[in-house]
Amino acid sequence: MKVSEGQRGLRTGNDRIDSLPEEAERIGSNSMPLTDFAGGCLMSLSSVALSCGLLLINGAFVMACLSALSAAGVSWFQSEQASQFILFGGPVALLIIQWMMLDYLRFLWRRRQAG
Repeated sequence: MKVSEGQRGLRTGNDRIDSLPEEAERIGSNSMPLTDFAGGCLMSLSSVALSCGLLLINGAFVMACLSALSAAGVSWFQSEQASQFILFGGPVALLIIQWMMLDYLRFLWRRRQAG
């Protein structure tokens, strides 16, 4: 089907009437090079690995603090409910704070690099 120049101007992107079949399969999308895809996967995996490592360290830190406070005789930390809540919630709260600190440091680094 032939399309006049006036009608072609009304359509945008890869959604052309006279386009090739390979182009018609990707309506509204762009191809992504493999290097960009691999870089995104590598960034995600490194983020997960860093989070797991920080959770491990945070868990050990919270457990040591709980043991020390319990041994010191603080009655509030001797109850099971409070110690379980702190043991499971503490490392996650610390991880959130650590990621906020990393984001702030990255912001300062980029601002310093910009001038």
